[in-house]
Amino acid sequence: MKAKKAKKEARKALSDERYQHTLAVADAAVKLAKRFGEDTEKAELAGLLHDICKEMNKPDLLQMIRGSDTIEKTNLGDCPSVWHSYAGAEYVKEKYGLDEHIASAIRCHTTGKANMNLLEKIVFLADFISEDRINEHKDEVITILFDGRKQEHTLDLAVYVTIKKQLQHLVNQNRIIHYDSIEAYNYLADNLTIIGE
Repeated sequence: MKAKKAKKEARKALSDERYQHTLAVADAAVKLAKRFGEDTEKAELAGLLHDICKEMNKPDLLQMIRGSDTIEKTNLGDCPSVWHSYAGAEYVKEKYGLDEHIASAIRCHTTGKANMNLLEKIVFLADFISEDRINEHKDEVITILFDGRKQEHTLDLAVYVTIKKQLQHLVNQNRIIHYDSIEAYNYLADNLTIIGE
């Protein structure tokens, strides 16, 4: 699948506002892929399709999730705000024949997960720092990613800061947190040595 086709599919599936967000995420994903050495075509495709199921109704999303034997259910039923990402991963594999590498980046773009690969980190961060996003921690993450010398831990530190802020936000709202987000935070807190520096 090429980016042109992915854009058409996203345009059909999404409202104007969500489609503009999708384009912004794809743009951010390509920039991060260029900076950190990931395949830019895969990053763009994952960015363009990361929210492909965002505006589907909840029963359809739940049906897709329940019908999959590849999704770890855990406490997913308690976290409907992330259903679109898990359903979206299955959708792009079944409908477009995309590989697990891209599907996995779509699956964890909302929650993160422990020990993410390069594409997963890129799409997760692109969704947080995309040009259309307004949040108080976005500039901090962009500074980590683009200011100064690129280092081995740069992406991990950016993911750590992002996950930490998201968890704090969810706790402040008394929301249930998906296990993948907790595991992502714990993994980075345990493995990212720069945190204690």
